[in-house]
Amino acid sequence: MKHPTILTLALAAGLATGIAGCMPASNETEASSIPSVAPTMANPTTPAPSASHEHGDAVDDPAKIELAKQAATIMTTWNPNRDFNRTAAEMRARKLMTSERAKQVIAPERPATGVEWLTAAEKKATSKPTVKLMTEHHEKDTVAVTATWQWVTKDGESWAGEGKQTFFFTFTDTDTEQDP
Repeated sequence: MKHPTILTLALAAGLATGIAGCMPASNETEASSIPSVAPTMANPTTPAPSASHEHGDAVDDPAKIELAKQAATIMTTWNPNRDFNRTAAEMRARKLMTSERAKQVIAPERPATGVEWLTAAEKKATSKPTVKLMTEHHEKDTVAVTATWQWVTKDGESWAGEGKQTFFFTFTDTDTEQDP
């Protein structure tokens, strides 16, 4: 049975600019937690939208849209008391990627740092993402999703995360067996 699988994902995020490739922008000072699929560009840019939205694109497929939203949600759900760094969430999302792409998600040796992460750890908070389809993005076979998050403690305290991440998911249809 054919199931859509995330072939590659390009993470581009930040409050002001994005990065083409597979490097998440972060408010943290840790080294990149995701290897590049393509060389990182010296000047950050976002992928250029195509002139037209062609029939049959990934954004026309509700299953691919839901898969992209699911992946973005997984990849922005962190518990700093259990997760060594943000890459832990990306490692959890590997099940949604092609095997080639999943092998490229490698955890850095450094723990996460930064005020946002350390405050969440101190308060034992977990991120609760909100994901949104970017309907203005029209690259063929690509779904763009933006994620923002709130940090929430068990006693209900919450505060806004300091950033957002935009994910560009490219799909491939593969013959896979469903796990029981």
